Amino acid sequence: MPMPRMPLNTAQAHELLKDFTTWMIHSVPSDWDQLFLTFRSVGGYVELPAQIITVLGGGYDWTPPPGVAEFFVELKDDMARPGEGAWTSLRYHLVHPGRYNAEYDWDGEPDWDHVPSRDFFVAEAEKYPRENVPEWLQRRLASD
Repeated sequence: MPMPRMPLNTAQAHELLKDFTTWMIHSVPSDWDQLFLTFRSVGGYVELPAQIITVLGGGYDWTPPPGVAEFFVELKDDMARPGEGAWTSLRYHLVHPGRYNAEYDWDGEPDWDHVPSRDFFVAEAEKYPRENVPEWLQRRLASD
């Protein structure tokens, strides 16, 4: 059933991300200086790569705690707009001690680690219908 409620406004999404930021501050390793997290999703397929930059300038991949993917799935659902669909990727950047930035991509194709099967793109189009379907999504829907 596509988008059963009113989409969150910017202020409401910001409040949820403030709570998320507090959660991340308490979850990242003690040597963190920055967290880079990318959420990519279509039709139930999710990728969630994350990297930590340490106080000494090194970096490494990091596995977010359980529940992070679900948080972003719900945020995506809550922000979806009738006729405009939903964003398919979000880039979140957290800098010690707690400043963050979140960038949503509503129209571009995510930079997949592994391109999902066509079924996921079909599910995305059904759940989040758009009046103006981006070219990349049209192409993915038409592929076999």
